[in-house]
Amino acid sequence: MYYTGICPACEQGTLGLRICSSQLDLVILCDECDALWISSDTSVSPVFPKQPDLPCPSCKGNLSEPPAHWAGLGEIYERGWLDCVKGMAD
Repeated sequence: MYYTGICPACEQGTLGLRICSSQLDLVILCDECDALWISSDTSVSPVFPKQPDLPCPSCKGNLSEPPAHWAGLGEIYERGWLDCVKGMAD
């Protein structure tokens, strides 16, 4: 999982880059508290999608089930978010 930092909401989760079910949208999702951002600006307040489905704000697809997935480097590059990647985690 490529990440952008540590979650400012829970201060312990990793902020991963996730592709939504429609395969179109890239979001930032905390792997601990499920805080979600639809832009690379994590200084704004996050959205907390309804549990357990974690619906994408754009397509309403489930962010936790395939075809949604952690974004690969190519997908991040294609969407212009490469500059926000801080590293890669397991």
